[in-house]
Amino acid sequence: INSNKHEIECAPSETLLSTVRRLGYFGVKFGDEQGLSGADTVLLDGKPVNAGSMLAAQAEGHNVVTIEALGEHPDQGWKKTDGLNPLQQAFVESGAIQCGFCTPAQILAAKALLEKNSNPSEEQVREAIAGVLCRCTGYLKPVQAVLKAAAVMRGEGTQVDRETSTQVKMDSSGHGGDSPVYVSPFLPVSETLVQTNIMPRVIVTPQTETYQTVGKPEKKVDAVKLVQGKPAFTADMDARGMLYAKVLLSPHAHARIKKIDTSKAKELKGVAAVLTYQDIPRVVYSTAGQSDPIPGPLDTFSLDHKVRFVGDRVAFVAAESPEIAEKALSLIDVEYEILDSILDSRQAMDANAIRIHDEPEYVDFGDSNADKNLAAHIRIDIGDVEKGFAEADEIFEAEYEVPKVQQVSIEPHVCVTYWDEDDRLVIRTSTQVPFHVRRMLAPVLNLPVKRIRVIKPRIGGGFGGKQEVLMEDVPAHLTIATKRPVIYEYTREEEFIAARSRHPMRVKMKTGVKRDGTITANAMYALSDTGAYGCHALTVTGNTGHKAMALYGGDGAYRQRPNNQFDADEVYSKTPPAGACRGYGVPQGYWPVERHME
Repeated sequence: INSNKHEIECAPSETLLSTVRRLGYFGVKFGDEQGLSGADTVLLDGKPVNAGSMLAAQAEGHNVVTIEALGEHPDQGWKKTDGLNPLQQAFVESGAIQCGFCTPAQILAAKALLEKNSNPSEEQVREAIAGVLCRCTGYLKPVQAVLKAAAVMRGEGTQVDRETSTQVKMDSSGHGGDSPVYVSPFLPVSETLVQTNIMPRVIVTPQTETYQTVGKPEKKVDAVKLVQGKPAFTADMDARGMLYAKVLLSPHAHARIKKIDTSKAKELKGVAAVLTYQDIPRVVYSTAGQSDPIPGPLDTFSLDHKVRFVGDRVAFVAAESPEIAEKALSLIDVEYEILDSILDSRQAMDANAIRIHDEPEYVDFGDSNADKNLAAHIRIDIGDVEKGFAEADEIFEAEYEVPKVQQVSIEPHVCVTYWDEDDRLVIRTSTQVPFHVRRMLAPVLNLPVKRIRVIKPRIGGGFGGKQEVLMEDVPAHLTIATKRPVIYEYTREEEFIAARSRHPMRVKMKTGVKRDGTITANAMYALSDTGAYGCHALTVTGNTGHKAMALYGGDGAYRQRPNNQFDADEVYSKTPPAGACRGYGVPQGYWPVERHME
C-alpha cells in the first residue's frame, strides 16, 4: 500500500476497505456497502476500484494506492517536501472541495485518467469521476480542477474566471480576450479554449482593493487537509478497546413488545453489552435539533416497549467487532403483539384510527393532540379569503403530492463515544447541531450538561438530515454500560429506513383570479406526514405555507390588503419519521404554488 509492504492477518470476509482503514489510511471512506457512492475508491495496480466491494485477500500481491500517497504539506518543520500533487493543488485553488468526504476518491479517479490521457476533454473527465457520487459540488468545480491539473502537468496553465466559472480565450500576449466563453458542464471543452502558463486570474473590484479578504477569492480554510485525506471526519479515529454498536430494528410497522429474551446474545463470545427498554432510563424527548423549548411534542424514547415503524429500535448491542454484533442481533428473541398500522396520512385522523402515541409521558406542544394522531396544527389567515373568492371571476382548485425524499449524505450518520480523563462523556459525532446534542442528551443519559463534551468534526454532508439528535444516544448508553469507547455507524439501508427524510405532503390549492389575472384570494391546505415521530413537524410545515404563499399576491387593492389562508395538519403515521431536509419545508410549498400558477 503506497509502496509500503504490509503483511496482515484478517478474516476471510474482511473487505479491503476495512483493512486499509485499520492500517490507518483514513482517506478511504465508507459510503455504502455496494460501492455505489464511490467514496471507497482506491487504485489497484493503477485502476480505480471500490475497496468496500473487494475482499482484502483479493489484494494480495497487488499494489494499492490511496490518497495518502499523492502529496503532503510542503513545510514539515526542518524537513521540506515536494508539497501537494498538482491534482490536489488544483482542487484547493479551484474551490472544488465542499464537504470533502468524496474528494480523495475523485482525485484518485482523476489520477488514473491523467496517467492514461494527459489532455482529456471535459466529457472524459466527467466520465472518469462519474463513479464517485458528490452531493455538494454539482461536479463543475471538480471537473475544472482536473482540467487545470492536467494543464499544469503538461507544463501549461488554464485561465479561469473564478467569479463566473468560465474559461477565457488567450490572445497572443497571454492575456484574456474581451469576451469570456462559457464552458457547458455537459459538453466537451473546445480545443480553442487554449491553455497558457498563466494561473487563474483574480478579478478585484476597485472599491474593495483596500480590503485584505472581502471581495477576493479565498481558499477553503481546511482544503489542504481534505485533499490529503487527513482523518478529519468522525469515523477517522481509532481508540484502544473500541466496541462496535449495532441496533436491532423492528420488522413491524406497529407492535408492542410482549417479551424480549437477550440471554443468548449476551452469552455470545465478544459481546460486551445488550440493552433493551428494561435496562435504561425511560426519558421522553424529541430528536429534533432545535432550541429550547423544542417547538414540537416530546414523543420519543431511546428504547420503548412499543415500535412505531419498520426500522424502529428494539435493542442495542456492543461487541468486539461489527460481525459479532450482527450475530448477537440474530440471537435476540422478541415476541411482538402486532397492532393496526396507518400508512396513509389521509387516514391518520379518522375517528376509528388507532392511536400511535398512547404513552402517558407524551408532552403536547401548541395544538398537537396525540388522541387525534396530530403532531401539530397551523392556521394563518390574512384578510378574508371567502370575500376574495366571491370577488373572483374564476376559481382554480387542484391537489398536489410532494413525495418523501432522503438527504443521502455520502457520509452516513456516525458517532463515537468514550469517557475522558475528566470523567466527561465525549460524544464525537457527525452532526449539524452539536450544542443541541449536548443539551438534549443530558437528561436522556442522566448526566449534567457540564459532564458531556460534544466534538463535531468535519461533516461529510448533512443537508438537514444531521440537524437531528438521531443516534448519538445509542453509543452513549453503551459506553455508560461498558465503560469503553463505542462507535456506531449507520449502514446505507439504515439511512433510508431509520434516519430522517423530507416530509411528504398532500397540498390543496385554491386560487381566485379576475380575468385580467389579478389574484383576489389564495388558500393552501397542507397535510404533512411526519411519520412515527413529530420531530420538526411544526416548524417545517410552517415554512411550507408562509414562505410559498408570499410568492404571489394580488394587485392594486389586493396587494394592499391580500386575502391569504394557510391551513395545515401534521399527522403521525407508521412510516419512518421525517425531519429537516434542504429547504426545510419550503420546496414542498414552492412546487405546488408554482405548478398551480402555471
